[in-house]
Amino acid sequence: MVGAVWLTFAVVPGLSTDGGWAGPVIVAILLAIANAFVLPIIRLFTIPIRILTLGLFTLAVNVLVIAGVIILAQNSDLGLSSDGFGATLLGAAALTVLSSLISWIVKD
Repeated sequence: MVGAVWLTFAVVPGLSTDGGWAGPVIVAILLAIANAFVLPIIRLFTIPIRILTLGLFTLAVNVLVIAGVIILAQNSDLGLSSDGFGATLLGAAALTVLSSLISWIVKD
């Protein structure tokens, strides 16, 4: 996951890191915490809209949680920066896709 965070910040225009590993590691830890505690609660409350959209809203929920973590990391002075909400949203979408690919390739 740390590699996916680092790659996202290296590739997505508008997202940048100071070059150290501390920022991506902390973001990966924050994402793990958000995925363990926050995401299940949000998914529970969004069941009706996820049914109506045939599950596509799940992607939007994932992107919003990741965007929240990126914004939190930027405001916490971890050496990560974003040029705006568009870059954050693009980075969150890219991180969602990268994480899915890594999970698909590397089975638990």
